[in-house]
Amino acid sequence: MNSCSLMEVAKRGVLGKSTLTTFLFDFDGTLADSLATIVEITNRLAPEFGYRPTPLDEVEALKGFSTRQLIRYSGIPLLKIPALLRRLRVELKSYDLPIAPCAGMPAVIRQLHAQNHALAVITSNAPEVVHAFLAANALEHCFFGVDGGGTLFGKGRLIAKCLERHQLVPVETVYVGDEVRDIQAARFAGIRPISVTWGFNSREALAAAQPDWLVDEPDALPAIAQSLFRQ
Repeated sequence: MNSCSLMEVAKRGVLGKSTLTTFLFDFDGTLADSLATIVEITNRLAPEFGYRPTPLDEVEALKGFSTRQLIRYSGIPLLKIPALLRRLRVELKSYDLPIAPCAGMPAVIRQLHAQNHALAVITSNAPEVVHAFLAANALEHCFFGVDGGGTLFGKGRLIAKCLERHQLVPVETVYVGDEVRDIQAARFAGIRPISVTWGFNSREALAAAQPDWLVDEPDALPAIAQSLFRQ
């Protein structure tokens, strides 16, 4: 579906109407409750890539760390990060257990789609992982595109390319993510960030980065959509 244009999506919208606000979503920690899976895989890969594994009892404390702080904490050599990301994507594609959705998100996604807001996913994860997740949760029809891959800090460029490819209007587009780097990526691309507190970074870390919206429950997203439409 990522080859279709937003105009085509608008023309054949669920209710036959034009789309309203465009919501671009991060995947891990925002739509998918994948933190435990990622920690398990990265801990298993730690000896191969030469970094410190993360004990499960330390994960909560690390939620206040930025990505760069986590890199320093783990001790992974910077030159090995691209290879680690590629390996992590491969491992996630072949992971035996399905990744569960974040609580309440499937219903909110269906609600936003039914209200004719345009939805897409932009993630550092592999598109194949996202498509499998969306299909497993009967959500594929809700999204006009999935863009993934890239570097750890390259999400801003992915967002900018999505805006250009689909001719999205920046003031009518938001990016929903669970990390400080998602806020930075949205600002890089010239759109407003919405931060959710049920993912990787803590509420305090997200608030310090000053997103346009900071939400604690998925049900807050439709209300934001309505406020954007009224603007």
